[in-house]
Amino acid sequence: MPKVKANDINLYYETHGKGAPLLLIPGLGCDSQAWLPVINGLSNHFRIIAIDNRGAGRSDVPESPYTIRDMADDVLQLLDRLNVRSTHIIGHSLGGYIAQEFAISYPERVNRLILESTAPVSSARNNILFECFLDWRRKGMEMEPWMRAWSFWLFTPKRFKDKDYIDAFLRECTEYPYPQSIKGLEGQINAISSFDARDRLGKIRAKTLAVEGKEDILILPGEAETLAKGIPVSSMLYVGGAAHLLHMEREEELNRAILEFLQNGGRN
Repeated sequence: MPKVKANDINLYYETHGKGAPLLLIPGLGCDSQAWLPVINGLSNHFRIIAIDNRGAGRSDVPESPYTIRDMADDVLQLLDRLNVRSTHIIGHSLGGYIAQEFAISYPERVNRLILESTAPVSSARNNILFECFLDWRRKGMEMEPWMRAWSFWLFTPKRFKDKDYIDAFLRECTEYPYPQSIKGLEGQINAISSFDARDRLGKIRAKTLAVEGKEDILILPGEAETLAKGIPVSSMLYVGGAAHLLHMEREEELNRAILEFLQNGGRN
């Protein structure tokens, strides 16, 4: 399994397909495997680079604190190791924070940017929520009820009517061989709480698409709209019948929007 040394940590990544590079950055607690619902469709058109952020999956879990900027620098070093001078980027939730920071700090390395279910800053409510989830893990809460509690924030009410789907989701989470450690969760949550790009969004030069589920209750639609309005060349796409995990609930619609935006310059 491929890993590279980035900022003194081992960073896991996978590549799929051929073509122009497209980097996928996952959200809090997730890793490269979270993108499986969309990878097949996208890898027919792009060279997919899917990473495990530090603190999750098969990447290292640093002992010392780190920031979103550190995670963006991980991305930079990964791309350097792969000889990728510029790339399209999709970032989901926490991955959207990393993608913003990368586009602000290294604008010449970004072709087009897609920000899924994310915002320019983590709300005070979400910071408290994440600390509660972290506390439950520290107190020994089992993975199945812990992920069930998470699922209320991730899926639409309609999705919960599909018991087989939710049961399969929970089973995959509890049986996953690379679960996030408590230390990894803590590190990512602390990085999120200190991130704020609101005054720096104007530095993003890449043409950007913000995509938001209309029923997202974790990152509210208004937060995503604030993000889009702060980026000079951007557009906003709302997806009906979707909550926070757009790439799982509405993967076909999301793939169509991605291809339209990256290949045909749509929505701007």
